[in-house]
Amino acid sequence: MPSTLQLIASVEVNINGLKITRISSLSINQPFDNHHSFEVSLSPDMLPEKSPTVKLKELGDKVVGEAVVITLAQGEKKADGTVSRQQTMVFNGIVTAVRLSKGSSTSNTVVITGVSPTALLSAGRTTRSFSKLTLEQIVNKVLQPYSNLKKEVKPECKETIRYVTQYEEDNFHFLQRLAEDYGEWMYYDGQQFIFGKAGRVKGDEIVLKHSANFFDMNYSMRATPLNLTGLHYDYYTNTTYEAPSSAESVSGLNSYEQIGLSKSEKVFSDELIEIGYQNHRSTSTLKKAIKLKKSEQVNKLAVLSGRTPEMEVKLGGVVKVTDTFINAKNKVETIDYGSFVVTRLSHYLDSRGVYQCNFEAVPHDTDFAPVDYRIIQPNAEPQPAVVMHVDDKDSMGRVKVQFPWQKASNEITPWVRVVNPMASKEKGMYFIPEVDEVVFVDFEFGNPDVPFVTGSMYHGDAKPGELFNKNNNIKGIITKGGNHILIDDTDGKETIRIFNKDSKNEIELSLDGGSHIRAKSNGTIFLEAAKGIQLKAPKIKMEASDEWDVKAGKTLIKNDTSMEVSAGTELKVEGLTVDVSAQTTGSFKASAQLELDGGGLATLKGGVVMIN
Repeated sequence: MPSTLQLIASVEVNINGLKITRISSLSINQPFDNHHSFEVSLSPDMLPEKSPTVKLKELGDKVVGEAVVITLAQGEKKADGTVSRQQTMVFNGIVTAVRLSKGSSTSNTVVITGVSPTALLSAGRTTRSFSKLTLEQIVNKVLQPYSNLKKEVKPECKETIRYVTQYEEDNFHFLQRLAEDYGEWMYYDGQQFIFGKAGRVKGDEIVLKHSANFFDMNYSMRATPLNLTGLHYDYYTNTTYEAPSSAESVSGLNSYEQIGLSKSEKVFSDELIEIGYQNHRSTSTLKKAIKLKKSEQVNKLAVLSGRTPEMEVKLGGVVKVTDTFINAKNKVETIDYGSFVVTRLSHYLDSRGVYQCNFEAVPHDTDFAPVDYRIIQPNAEPQPAVVMHVDDKDSMGRVKVQFPWQKASNEITPWVRVVNPMASKEKGMYFIPEVDEVVFVDFEFGNPDVPFVTGSMYHGDAKPGELFNKNNNIKGIITKGGNHILIDDTDGKETIRIFNKDSKNEIELSLDGGSHIRAKSNGTIFLEAAKGIQLKAPKIKMEASDEWDVKAGKTLIKNDTSMEVSAGTELKVEGLTVDVSAQTTGSFKASAQLELDGGGLATLKGGVVMIN
């Protein structure tokens, strides 16, 4: 194969049946971590009509919004003017704009621009959640509406993800955030969307030799902060997980990166705190997250850039770089810089058929992504939700809620905690909202995957009721069963009332200065104590409209002054032995008749006995 410096390139641009084979210039930009873009510049006579002018309206209607296939071929020019295809490159995109540029002269220039089809994933932001799905299932679900986007979804992560939220994010940002969280490759290779390194089209390693097919070489080594400690609190086990990055090694580094790693750890010795954004349930998952974070930073330790006429250098592909020089002994010596993963490509083709490509690459080919995605984490804001379940099998006072944006897909949250003024082991305040109640929800560190309930709110269909008046004199607690604890601050009528539904049972404590406590029941009131019940007051009054029954093993009634026992009709005192004793004077008197009956024997004694 002849040197690429001796080859000539050709182009074919196909847009909705329009075929362009002559151009003034062509550029295609392909970053690993973003959408690709292209620009085709040509004069009107290069269009199939070969007219010196162009009808912009008709051309725009023909090409804007349409799919484009750009095919580059590089080879030797044949006698008939065609080019043999020794190297090829294909780019699939979407035309987003066409413009006509007119200078001061009569020359016109048509410029067609567009992007990769991945730009459709950034059309707008949305909010939704995914529960109990694998990473592959989530990615495929997000990509489902984009049937024309060719894709390969083969992530390394196979675990089931308990709950994850796409919060006010476009689909591209959300998928890229998942790729960062789980250490996956995600990029567009010019023809298809790749998620997971295993989906990469495997090609041959391109050998680049400086001054032969590799120019403008820049190979930089740098120091960058790598030391950090991950912290995450797991409420389920009441454990704070800790994972220092210094304990995590990154494999696949070449000697240049090893030097950069060593220097970075020495220069940036301060170990910063990284609060775990993901909802970790073990130290191992936090360690993995910290290792991925460190791996992202390692990508900055050594970066190669340069220019090459090799057309088959691919984004995500591997190039091998060597250089030769004459040493002090006048002998040719070869430097092997190693293999690199290409992370950025910029293709350029001019009207003469000269093709050049500028690229960036990092010196390793490991399983984790070769770039830092630079993700901005979403920040979820407090919002209302409806309680769906309260039957927490782990008895942690948690609930499941549904946000308004989950209703259409019938999604709900996992079990989330409820804020109480005090919550501790077997003590505190226990108030859990009921099913179908509207609650207000906040998020730990703004993480949409970790919601918690801060309280409940009244709304148009759930008002506090007539008890709560405009003067705001009533405070209280009312349960779903109709049990009430009400505090009335009405001036002169201050009371605390505890009563059940329909006020059939009630306890009232007066705080109005008159000070009374009232207990009321339509049934029976029971007072029971293991040791004793004491009643103490200047006056104690007991009244029974039907019957008063007092029963005890022993009854003792004492009075400091006098005691009066009165009955409206009959007073009866009965016992095996009845002893009535007076220390000074005793009197038995009947207005009409008094009868003393001893049954078998009656005895009447006294110093002086008077019978009249």
